[in-house]
Amino acid sequence: MFKLVRLSCRVYPIWSALGFTIMLAFTATAEDSSSIAYYSTSQFSVTEFDREMYLRNAPPEAGGGIGSRARNLSALSDLYAIKLLALEAKSLDLLSEAEKKWLIEYAISIELIERYLRKMVEDKLAATDWEAEAREQYIASPEDYRMPESVSLRTLLIRTEDRSESEAMRIAVDLLGQAKQPGSDFSKLVTEHTEDASAAVNGGLMSGIIRGQTVPPFDEAAFALRTPGEFSEPVVSQFGVHLIQLVEYSPAEQLTYEQVAQRIIKELKPIRAAQYRRGLQEEARERKLEGFVEHTEALDGLMSRTSDGALGRKFSIDPEF
Repeated sequence: MFKLVRLSCRVYPIWSALGFTIMLAFTATAEDSSSIAYYSTSQFSVTEFDREMYLRNAPPEAGGGIGSRARNLSALSDLYAIKLLALEAKSLDLLSEAEKKWLIEYAISIELIERYLRKMVEDKLAATDWEAEAREQYIASPEDYRMPESVSLRTLLIRTEDRSESEAMRIAVDLLGQAKQPGSDFSKLVTEHTEDASAAVNGGLMSGIIRGQTVPPFDEAAFALRTPGEFSEPVVSQFGVHLIQLVEYSPAEQLTYEQVAQRIIKELKPIRAAQYRRGLQEEARERKLEGFVEHTEALDGLMSRTSDGALGRKFSIDPEF
């Protein structure tokens, strides 16, 4: 039994000129689940879909799926477009036999090179002494592993958009007096009186603020506080008048190597992978096989056939041109 599902696909840059709304027919039986049909006129196998995802560098299967739903739908749309356009283009005989042969050989070479580079990089990563690498990174840049000074606060805002600054200050001073009364709950005062909607939701709590994250007058007053529960005097900024209560003060701290070792290794691995890959590519460009001789005249002749030569003016990759 077939279940029809209509899916609107957003097509990604590779087929940016094409938009498709695809009608997919999925079977409910296992024996028919290996194919997907479009409009009952075109279909491809799950193997073709898997190959498409492979070419997109989709992550390996996890939990029975490949990539995200959006990525899968994009691949389905692209496969349909490829089949449709290839069918139309095939009848025009646009490639010579020599060009077809060259393209096949080139595609195989590129895939072999990619797999070779991937394996060589994986081998180099496996052989890397990550403990030594991480420790060297930590010693070279200790400032990168320093926790900055920070404060957690409760704040109450009286805006000056619809009142004068002096009127806002009078309200703030009165509320500050209430907040300093024994047994007063400042978070409750914030919820009842603040004119910052987001602060009203959580009692004005701002956690882990570091210097420079707030406007200068607020920043200066907040980082002058040291004792939890301490209040600043009312602070004026472009947003209005603020009351600030310190919840927690955390001085700057240099993290130990042991605290950050795994984080450093995690950050280094993709960096080293890219460096190893570039190194392999650069080494290949410079490597000269035994018996290599550079023929300057032949090279000059070849260059004359590129973008400013006859070949560059032809849309052809036929090696017999």
